[in-house]
Amino acid sequence: MQQVSQPPHSEALWRMLTQQANAAYAQQHTLSAHAKYTEAMTNAEEMLQIFQETGVPLSAPLAFVISCHNLADCLETQKQTDQAAHFLRYACTKLTHLAQRPELPLQARLACVEQLRPAVNVLSEQSIPSLSHQQDIQNLIAQARTAALTVYQVASYAVQTRLEDAPVTERPS
Repeated sequence: MQQVSQPPHSEALWRMLTQQANAAYAQQHTLSAHAKYTEAMTNAEEMLQIFQETGVPLSAPLAFVISCHNLADCLETQKQTDQAAHFLRYACTKLTHLAQRPELPLQARLACVEQLRPAVNVLSEQSIPSLSHQQDIQNLIAQARTAALTVYQVASYAVQTRLEDAPVTERPS
């Protein structure tokens, strides 16, 4: 696996862009907020790409989910519901895919699963007019839950294995 170093300012840049977008959104400057949320999303995707290759930083899945949800909220405000739904599905799909990657360190996979919960919750609360879209969403949620259960089983097995491999010590008398 190729080692890629992450620029130390990536997370700080993502936070700054997100804060600027939040401020614009709070002042109902939706176009400016949308532009900043898009920049923050680009930065979050870059962090997630590095995370996909290295398993760090563990904050990348969180930044990614927040960016997807922020963009979805902003687009919903602009009455662009299809695009908003795209970002909600994108968050769930991407994290499910990453959680299923056995080559990622277990901690990285657990970080993805941890962020799947809010992604699935928001996705399941979305009002979807078409039956085919509802079925797609239900399938996506089922895939996310399956991935989460698999990662939790692997984590449980890893803990049991460590305990079983521990040296046996005699009790003091």
